[in-house]
Amino acid sequence: MRGFPGRFLTLVYKELLQFIRSKGLLIFTIYAFTLDIYFAATGISLTLRNAKFFVQDYDMTPISREYVYKFHKPYFNFQGYVLDDKQLEDKLLEDKAIAVIEIPGNFEKDFKKGRAEIGMIINGAELVASYLFSAYAAQITYNFILEHFPFRSGVGLIEPDARLYFNQNASSKDFMGISELLTVVTLFLLILPSSAIIREKERGNIEMLAVSPIHNYTFMLAKVVAMAIVILLCTIFSIICMVEGILRITIKGSLFDFAAFTLVFVFAASGLSMFIAAISKNMRQVSQLSVLILVPILYLSGSWTPIEAMPKVLQYLSYLSPLKYYIDGAFGILIKGLSISAILPDFAGLLLLGSVVFFAGSYFLSKKI
Repeated sequence: MRGFPGRFLTLVYKELLQFIRSKGLLIFTIYAFTLDIYFAATGISLTLRNAKFFVQDYDMTPISREYVYKFHKPYFNFQGYVLDDKQLEDKLLEDKAIAVIEIPGNFEKDFKKGRAEIGMIINGAELVASYLFSAYAAQITYNFILEHFPFRSGVGLIEPDARLYFNQNASSKDFMGISELLTVVTLFLLILPSSAIIREKERGNIEMLAVSPIHNYTFMLAKVVAMAIVILLCTIFSIICMVEGILRITIKGSLFDFAAFTLVFVFAASGLSMFIAAISKNMRQVSQLSVLILVPILYLSGSWTPIEAMPKVLQYLSYLSPLKYYIDGAFGILIKGLSISAILPDFAGLLLLGSVVFFAGSYFLSKKI
């Protein structure tokens, strides 16, 4: 093949061969799209499990024991009773419990009169577990009151019935598995294209471009396209074999829509990768700059904390993170089963931002080659 198509396809083929022959990078890629996603989905739980707690019961009546019995496995793990405040403080200081439930004397008498109090001392050092413990405990207490006073004035007249859409089992595995996949895709889009260009710099091949018929933009585009093919194939493989196959996470949307949306994200993230390649002189700098860029765009994407909970300045800056649009759209497709037309605002925002970043990155890199 001659001309631009022939040279371009030859360069893409060369990049794919180089990637396969790079054993370290190949092993890391396989690990990231398989075991890393598995560990993230199964090793991190956003639900309460075996939360250790003690009870300081000054009443020791059937009602108080019945209340304690409500805190059962698998959510809670009752460790026993503490006899005084010194024991209570020691258990919390030694991190032997997430919480201690205090039941005052005359609890049963006051409870029957509708004015009983219960104290809960939560170990705030374990932030996530303590927050979950307090939320679960509040629901247990509410249900316990309803069991004994279903028609009491002001109590039991309205009983909440929560229904979860899209993730009916409230499984953190679904969220963590897909969220980790999207993070891995972002990381590799920052590292692979830039590392492919830096390898040529380290080997001294960049200088050969000046006397070759290959244009700088052809060279850069071939690198981006080759690595985009690798990442897209790994992503589809990971969804089919790991997410759906092993983790049993239900994918409701179309893989074709997700692949098309991912291609737009590849377009955007590759621009950032070319900025990295232009600034970096070796692979160490590539890895350092990739992490330096990944952390803020991850934070501004809303994957770590809701955008609405951020300061106003960061909420506005989140619109500059391509990952924000990608995560919103990807979750819409994979979890909610939406089509491309239903996530058009995210698609358009990613395409617009990606166009600016890609052309700016390619222009900046062309000046450095």
